[in-house]
Amino acid sequence: MTTASSTYDQLQRENRRSTRLLLIGSILIVAVMVWVVAGALLGGVVLDPVLGVAITAIGTVLGLIFVLAASRSGPGLALRAAKAREVTREEAPELHNLFDEVCVAAGIMGTKPKLYLVDDPAPNAFATGRSLEDSHVAVTTGLIQRLPRYELRAVLAHEVAHILNDDIRTVTLAVATAGLVALLADVLVRFLYLGGMRGGRGGRGGQGGGAQAVFLLLGLVAVILAPIAAQVIRFAVSREREYLADATAADLLRDPQSMVNALRRIDSDHTNLQEFEVATAHLWFEEPNDVEQQGGAAKMARRFATHPSIRERVERLATLNAGTVRTDAPLPPPPSPGERGYR
Repeated sequence: MTTASSTYDQLQRENRRSTRLLLIGSILIVAVMVWVVAGALLGGVVLDPVLGVAITAIGTVLGLIFVLAASRSGPGLALRAAKAREVTREEAPELHNLFDEVCVAAGIMGTKPKLYLVDDPAPNAFATGRSLEDSHVAVTTGLIQRLPRYELRAVLAHEVAHILNDDIRTVTLAVATAGLVALLADVLVRFLYLGGMRGGRGGRGGQGGGAQAVFLLLGLVAVILAPIAAQVIRFAVSREREYLADATAADLLRDPQSMVNALRRIDSDHTNLQEFEVATAHLWFEEPNDVEQQGGAAKMARRFATHPSIRERVERLATLNAGTVRTDAPLPPPPSPGERGYR
């Protein structure tokens, strides 16, 4: 138990450290992109120490305001993209009872997240929101129909864990930052295409023209690297946080075996979500477009996945709870038809 506790604490420390690095890295990436865009548009002006710092600082602050504004609408957009609808206790009483158990265990019954349903046969779920008071948990009909009671409870606890660990706000900010980086890259593309190569309007003699040429070259590099940087931002807040959410759920319920069983059962089900947005793929319990691949294609797909593989998650949980879980135990039977119905 001591080993599990120390490993859990280590995961929490890594989560906090990655959050700090994410925020610092995001601000630096935005500042560099602002500087490059300003340099391409204005030429040698941004090379002046005073003007350059002032323009970059103002542009970065405006960019961060854009990120905060975009993050406010992020949760609603994610729910609409998944076509999630709020589900009442009358429609799904057992689902609400399970969710109540999780919220009581987490100590958040007074600020219970809203519960949503996604009409999709794939077993999956996600959490979103800006804070504990404004949080939402959505589950698919496939998850309700295919998972036994304790496994469904474990998945709900995993999503609540994302809320408790402040992942929902961090992920929303990260995606908004990635969107800003992509927007700045698009500005560069349009400038280079529409007139940047003809000299622009910011040059002041040979020095200005030479500076602008340098920034045009930097702009080309930024256009290539910006999408990669945006993906790195998304990955930085997805993979390790899945491990921590699994561990937090197992710790909340004191039932790591059900968490392992839920992961194994979902891993064996290859039903893909019928409708989802690539921009929200990182929110889901399982990679929504995870398909069976072999050889080099599988390795390449894994590099660009927003989640660690479920097999890796099971192994991490088994290591964390050594001696208390079995990864080869027979899975409990799925619920019988109509056992957990909803109207």
